[in-house]
Amino acid sequence: MPTRWFRSRRDDGDGEIATGCGGLIAAVIVIAVVAYFWRIIVAALVSAIIVMGACALVVGLVVVVWLYFTEVFRVMFTAEPEEPEPGPGQDPAHLAYHGGPAWYDLREIVGNLWGTAAAWSLLLVPHLLPHAVVVAAHVALTWVAVGVLRVVDTGLLLVRGVRMVCPHCYHRLGYPAYQCVHCGRRHARIRPGRRGVVRRTCLCGTRMPTLLLLGSADLNATCPHCDRALEHRPGEAREFVLPLFGGTGAGKTRLMHGLNLTLSQATEETPDAYVESVGEEARHRLRDSATVLSPAVRTSPTPPGREVRGMTVRVGVDRRTLMVQLFDAAGERFNRSDTAEGLTYLGKASTFVLAVDPLAIESVWRSLSADERDRLAGDRSHTRDPELAYEQVLEEIERQYRMVRRRTRSARLAVVVTRGDLVGTASVAPGEEGVDVWARDALGLANLLRSANAHFGTVRVFLTSSVTDTSGRADASLGELLRWTLEEESEVFTSLLDPAGAPAEGGVR
Repeated sequence: MPTRWFRSRRDDGDGEIATGCGGLIAAVIVIAVVAYFWRIIVAALVSAIIVMGACALVVGLVVVVWLYFTEVFRVMFTAEPEEPEPGPGQDPAHLAYHGGPAWYDLREIVGNLWGTAAAWSLLLVPHLLPHAVVVAAHVALTWVAVGVLRVVDTGLLLVRGVRMVCPHCYHRLGYPAYQCVHCGRRHARIRPGRRGVVRRTCLCGTRMPTLLLLGSADLNATCPHCDRALEHRPGEAREFVLPLFGGTGAGKTRLMHGLNLTLSQATEETPDAYVESVGEEARHRLRDSATVLSPAVRTSPTPPGREVRGMTVRVGVDRRTLMVQLFDAAGERFNRSDTAEGLTYLGKASTFVLAVDPLAIESVWRSLSADERDRLAGDRSHTRDPELAYEQVLEEIERQYRMVRRRTRSARLAVVVTRGDLVGTASVAPGEEGVDVWARDALGLANLLRSANAHFGTVRVFLTSSVTDTSGRADASLGELLRWTLEEESEVFTSLLDPAGAPAEGGVR
């Protein structure tokens, strides 16, 4: 029994061992098989993931590129452009594309793509970088063009000698302001810049030129300092500022009318020449020059309270144009330094006209006979000393010239003895010694002329008659004065006037 039991137990153990070994071998085989096929499965899964990822990447790239071009088209061609409203002190005009919208569009495109595609938009870096480079190149080249156009425009003004002066506030204008012809909005800086290169667009949609050579002078110009209308279209032609000064009743107003009438009559005989008064006030005050200069008419002195405005006369000859601004201030303004300081147009001129009434000089008046004094008493002005007005104006000219670093030695002065038609028939009439000698000795202007020659580069003495003859023609002495005042301008203007009566070399140097 024990022996049988022992054998039975041994046989069972052997069987269990065999069974365990067989299971282990089977497990190893299964594991080996699974490991073999798992590698294939993993490789297949990885390959599938790579293929699917690549496909997704390609599809995503195609989608975001499509979104990019769609967004570019929408922003640049269909959407309202992003543009800040003009702030205080800025012109009411739309920004040009280089003035900001180019960068605004790029920023909006990138922002919208990030909001739509999030991190997928990073795939567009190869597109966005060239886009940014193109925008930067466009902006840079456009600003170079802006600079070139500004230099050319300014250079043309310098070459043509165009210097703009407001006839109301007397400020020198670097560039006038302009009003839109449709909505009336004021554009203070209508030059090539952020809001346009050769043209700009007003907020109302009106296109406006930005350069004088493209027609901005034809717009409604206003002074950027006093905001008053500039009816003479500044920048279109050279401007010649001619101040007339002297004592009260010295004859400045008649002299201004005489110069205007002389120009008008000279152009009547010259083909393609014209003279026209510019502005409502100039047309009103200069329209009756022939009547004012009639010997039977006495001209009242300019009222002291009247605002001093430049009477602008446009002279055109042979396609050349000159804007002559005549300033006639009341004589009372030249008697005190505080009132003369307000005449800042004196610093903008290079030629000056001092009107002297010979009858007002006390020594001259006393030298006349009683009959002559009775006959001429009504024509005598109230200013007794012409040097008073001269000294006040000289002081103001020197002060204003110093402000712009100019010397009065570069200026010219015409000392105009008025009422030549009256003194010519009196005992103080000039003889054969010449007008300059007569003014120095007979009129007692030696000190004035000595000072004038010391401070001005060129001084000339004239004896004028601001009257018309029986045929209505202005006196020849006005033509002589006008030739001298315009001799530094183009010869086409001085050629308007008959040179036959001009002296060869006269006057005081």
